[in-house]
Amino acid sequence: MDLMAKKSGTSELRSGISGQHVSLAVAAHLARTQLVPEPLKVYDGQHLSDMLDVVAQALARTASLHVIDAHTGETRELVPVELEGAVARRGATLLVLKDGRALSGVSVRRADLRQAIALLKAIGLPELAVSPPPAVAGTPVLNGNGEALRARLAEVEDLLKPPLLPAQVERAKAGAVWIARHAPQGRVANLAMQLISALHESRGIDEIPGGFRMALARLRTLLEETASSS
Repeated sequence: MDLMAKKSGTSELRSGISGQHVSLAVAAHLARTQLVPEPLKVYDGQHLSDMLDVVAQALARTASLHVIDAHTGETRELVPVELEGAVARRGATLLVLKDGRALSGVSVRRADLRQAIALLKAIGLPELAVSPPPAVAGTPVLNGNGEALRARLAEVEDLLKPPLLPAQVERAKAGAVWIARHAPQGRVANLAMQLISALHESRGIDEIPGGFRMALARLRTLLEETASSS
Protein backbone atom coordinates (compact mmCIF):
# COMPACT_ATOMS: atom_id res chain seq x y z
CA MET A 1 0.00 0.00 0.00
CA ASP A 2 2.82 2.40 0.91
CA LEU A 3 4.60 1.56 -2.35
CA MET A 4 1.46 2.23 -4.38
CA ALA A 5 0.90 5.52 -2.58
CA LYS A 6 4.52 6.53 -3.23
CA LYS A 7 4.20 5.70 -6.94
CA SER A 8 0.95 7.66 -7.12
CA GLY A 9 2.58 10.63 -5.42
CA THR A 10 5.55 10.51 -7.81
CA SER A 11 3.23 10.36 -10.80
CA GLU A 12 1.23 13.34 -9.52
CA LEU A 13 4.45 15.29 -8.94
CA ARG A 14 5.66 14.62 -12.49
CA SER A 15 2.27 15.59 -13.88
CA GLY A 16 2.30 18.79 -11.85
CA ILE A 17 5.79 19.73 -13.08
CA SER A 18 4.83 19.01 -16.71
CA GLY A 19 1.81 21.27 -16.34
CA GLN A 20 3.80 24.15 -14.86
CA HIS A 21 4.18 27.28 -16.95
CA VAL A 22 7.43 29.08 -17.71
CA SER A 23 7.59 32.50 -19.29
CA LEU A 24 8.21 32.70 -23.02
CA ALA A 25 11.54 34.43 -22.37
CA VAL A 26 12.71 31.63 -20.07
CA ALA A 27 11.43 29.02 -22.54
CA ALA A 28 13.41 30.72 -25.33
CA HIS A 29 16.57 30.67 -23.18
CA LEU A 30 16.11 26.96 -22.42
CA ALA A 31 15.38 26.10 -26.04
CA ARG A 32 18.30 28.17 -27.32
CA THR A 33 20.80 26.13 -25.32
CA GLN A 34 19.63 23.01 -27.15
CA LEU A 35 19.12 24.46 -30.63
CA VAL A 36 22.06 26.77 -31.37
CA PRO A 37 25.32 25.25 -32.63
CA GLU A 38 27.45 26.87 -29.89
CA PRO A 39 25.22 27.59 -26.87
CA LEU A 40 28.14 28.62 -24.64
CA LYS A 41 29.53 31.15 -27.11
CA VAL A 42 29.58 34.69 -25.74
CA TYR A 43 27.22 36.99 -27.64
CA ASP A 44 26.71 40.72 -27.31
CA GLY A 45 23.44 41.84 -25.75
CA GLN A 46 21.69 42.76 -29.01
CA HIS A 47 22.66 39.52 -30.75
CA LEU A 48 21.44 37.45 -27.81
CA SER A 49 18.16 39.39 -27.68
CA ASP A 50 17.60 38.88 -31.42
CA MET A 51 18.38 35.18 -31.09
CA LEU A 52 15.87 34.78 -28.27
CA ASP A 53 13.24 36.50 -30.40
CA VAL A 54 13.88 34.02 -33.23
CA VAL A 55 13.63 31.04 -30.88
CA ALA A 56 10.47 32.40 -29.25
CA GLN A 57 8.79 32.79 -32.64
CA ALA A 58 9.71 29.19 -33.49
CA LEU A 59 8.18 28.08 -30.18
CA ALA A 60 5.02 30.03 -31.05
CA ARG A 61 4.74 27.92 -34.21
CA THR A 62 5.22 24.61 -32.45
CA ALA A 63 3.85 24.91 -28.90
CA SER A 64 0.68 26.22 -27.26
CA LEU A 65 1.23 29.64 -25.72
CA HIS A 66 -0.81 31.07 -22.86
CA VAL A 67 -1.52 34.51 -21.47
CA ILE A 68 -3.47 35.90 -18.51
CA ASP A 69 -6.80 37.27 -19.73
CA ALA A 70 -7.08 40.93 -18.71
CA HIS A 71 -10.85 40.64 -18.14
CA THR A 72 -11.10 37.39 -16.20
CA GLY A 73 -7.64 37.11 -14.66
CA GLU A 74 -7.56 33.49 -15.85
CA THR A 75 -4.82 31.94 -17.95
CA ARG A 76 -6.02 31.17 -21.44
CA GLU A 77 -4.47 29.65 -24.53
CA LEU A 78 -3.68 31.91 -27.46
CA VAL A 79 -5.49 30.58 -30.52
CA PRO A 80 -3.71 30.06 -33.88
CA VAL A 81 -5.50 33.05 -35.45
CA GLU A 82 -3.97 35.31 -32.79
CA LEU A 83 -0.49 33.83 -33.21
CA GLU A 84 -0.40 34.07 -37.00
CA GLY A 85 2.01 36.84 -37.85
CA ALA A 86 3.03 37.38 -34.22
CA VAL A 87 6.61 38.46 -33.56
CA ALA A 88 8.69 38.30 -30.39
CA ARG A 89 10.48 41.42 -29.20
CA ARG A 90 12.90 42.55 -26.46
CA GLY A 91 14.48 39.18 -25.86
CA ALA A 92 11.13 37.34 -26.03
CA THR A 93 9.69 39.35 -23.14
CA LEU A 94 7.00 40.75 -25.47
CA LEU A 95 4.86 39.05 -28.09
CA VAL A 96 3.48 41.54 -30.62
CA LEU A 97 0.38 40.32 -32.45
CA LYS A 98 -0.41 41.33 -36.02
CA ASP A 99 -3.20 43.59 -34.76
CA GLY A 100 -0.60 45.60 -32.84
CA ARG A 101 -1.31 44.30 -29.35
CA ALA A 102 1.86 43.72 -27.32
CA LEU A 103 1.47 40.90 -24.80
CA SER A 104 3.74 40.48 -21.80
CA GLY A 105 3.53 37.54 -19.44
CA VAL A 106 3.15 34.99 -22.24
CA SER A 107 3.95 31.49 -21.02
CA VAL A 108 4.30 27.89 -22.16
CA ARG A 109 3.83 24.61 -20.30
CA ARG A 110 6.99 22.66 -19.56
CA ALA A 111 5.61 19.54 -21.27
CA ASP A 112 4.76 21.53 -24.41
CA LEU A 113 8.21 23.13 -24.34
CA ARG A 114 9.95 19.74 -24.26
CA GLN A 115 7.86 18.57 -27.21
CA ALA A 116 8.54 21.76 -29.17
CA ILE A 117 12.31 21.53 -28.60
CA ALA A 118 12.31 17.91 -29.80
CA LEU A 119 10.36 18.94 -32.88
CA LEU A 120 12.64 21.89 -33.67
CA LYS A 121 15.69 19.66 -33.25
CA ALA A 122 14.26 17.29 -35.84
CA ILE A 123 13.29 20.03 -38.28
CA GLY A 124 16.11 22.45 -37.66
CA LEU A 125 15.91 26.21 -37.33
CA PRO A 126 17.47 27.86 -40.40
CA GLU A 127 17.47 31.29 -38.74
CA LEU A 128 20.05 30.01 -36.23
CA ALA A 129 22.36 28.47 -38.81
CA VAL A 130 25.89 29.84 -38.79
CA SER A 131 25.59 30.72 -42.48
CA PRO A 132 22.86 30.04 -45.03
CA PRO A 133 23.54 27.55 -47.83
CA PRO A 134 24.66 29.28 -51.03
CA ALA A 135 21.96 29.74 -53.64
CA VAL A 136 22.55 28.36 -57.13
CA ALA A 137 22.66 31.27 -59.54
CA GLY A 138 19.80 31.40 -61.99
CA THR A 139 17.75 28.73 -60.20
CA PRO A 140 14.57 30.08 -58.58
CA VAL A 141 14.22 28.10 -55.37
CA LEU A 142 10.46 28.51 -55.17
CA ASN A 143 9.66 27.22 -58.66
CA GLY A 144 12.30 24.52 -58.53
CA ASN A 145 11.14 23.19 -55.19
CA GLY A 146 7.36 23.60 -55.47
CA GLU A 147 6.71 20.44 -57.45
CA ALA A 148 8.75 18.32 -55.07
CA LEU A 149 6.91 19.79 -52.07
CA ARG A 150 3.52 19.06 -53.59
CA ALA A 151 4.57 15.52 -54.47
CA ARG A 152 5.75 14.91 -50.90
CA LEU A 153 2.52 16.35 -49.51
CA ALA A 154 0.53 13.96 -51.73
CA GLU A 155 2.50 11.08 -50.18
CA VAL A 156 1.69 12.40 -46.70
CA GLU A 157 -2.00 12.63 -47.57
CA ASP A 158 -2.01 9.03 -48.86
CA LEU A 159 -0.37 7.84 -45.64
CA LEU A 160 -3.04 9.59 -43.56
CA LYS A 161 -5.99 7.98 -45.28
CA PRO A 162 -8.04 5.82 -42.88
CA PRO A 163 -7.64 3.32 -41.40
CA LEU A 164 -4.63 4.95 -39.75
CA LEU A 165 -1.77 2.73 -38.68
CA PRO A 166 0.99 3.91 -36.30
CA ALA A 167 3.69 3.16 -38.88
CA GLN A 168 1.87 5.26 -41.47
CA VAL A 169 1.52 8.18 -39.07
CA GLU A 170 5.27 8.08 -38.33
CA ARG A 171 6.07 8.06 -42.05
CA ALA A 172 3.67 10.97 -42.53
CA LYS A 173 5.51 12.90 -39.80
CA ALA A 174 8.81 12.22 -41.57
CA GLY A 175 7.30 13.55 -44.80
CA ALA A 176 6.13 16.71 -43.05
CA VAL A 177 9.62 17.17 -41.57
CA TRP A 178 11.04 16.98 -45.10
CA ILE A 179 8.59 19.65 -46.28
CA ALA A 180 9.48 21.93 -43.35
CA ARG A 181 13.20 21.56 -44.05
CA HIS A 182 12.92 22.22 -47.79
CA ALA A 183 10.21 24.87 -47.79
CA PRO A 184 11.31 27.99 -49.70
CA GLN A 185 9.19 30.31 -47.58
CA GLY A 186 8.41 30.63 -43.90
CA ARG A 187 4.63 30.15 -44.15
CA VAL A 188 5.01 26.71 -45.75
CA ALA A 189 7.53 25.65 -43.10
CA ASN A 190 5.28 26.98 -40.33
CA LEU A 191 2.26 25.00 -41.54
CA ALA A 192 4.36 21.84 -41.96
CA MET A 193 5.53 22.25 -38.36
CA GLN A 194 1.93 22.73 -37.23
CA LEU A 195 0.99 19.52 -39.04
CA ILE A 196 3.74 17.60 -37.24
CA SER A 197 2.65 19.02 -33.90
CA ALA A 198 -1.02 18.21 -34.61
CA LEU A 199 -0.13 14.63 -35.58
CA HIS A 200 1.83 14.23 -32.36
CA GLU A 201 -0.97 15.64 -30.20
CA SER A 202 -3.73 13.64 -31.88
CA ARG A 203 -1.64 10.45 -32.00
CA GLY A 204 -3.23 9.78 -35.35
CA ILE A 205 -6.81 9.87 -34.02
CA ASP A 206 -8.94 11.24 -36.82
CA GLU A 207 -11.94 12.35 -34.78
CA ILE A 208 -10.27 15.13 -32.78
CA PRO A 209 -11.91 18.45 -33.82
CA GLY A 210 -9.47 20.83 -35.46
CA GLY A 211 -6.80 18.11 -35.47
CA PHE A 212 -4.24 17.25 -38.09
CA ARG A 213 -6.82 17.24 -40.91
CA MET A 214 -7.18 21.02 -40.56
CA ALA A 215 -3.41 21.54 -40.59
CA LEU A 216 -3.14 19.25 -43.62
CA ALA A 217 -5.83 21.18 -45.50
CA ARG A 218 -4.20 24.55 -44.75
CA LEU A 219 -0.82 23.29 -45.97
CA ARG A 220 -2.36 21.90 -49.16
CA THR A 221 -4.16 25.19 -49.84
CA LEU A 222 -0.99 27.24 -49.39
CA LEU A 223 1.04 25.01 -51.72
CA GLU A 224 -1.70 25.21 -54.35
CA GLU A 225 -1.76 29.00 -54.05
CA THR A 226 2.01 29.09 -54.35
CA ALA A 227 1.87 26.93 -57.50
CA SER A 228 -0.79 29.10 -59.15
CA SER A 229 1.07 32.34 -58.45
CA SER A 230 4.49 31.11 -59.63
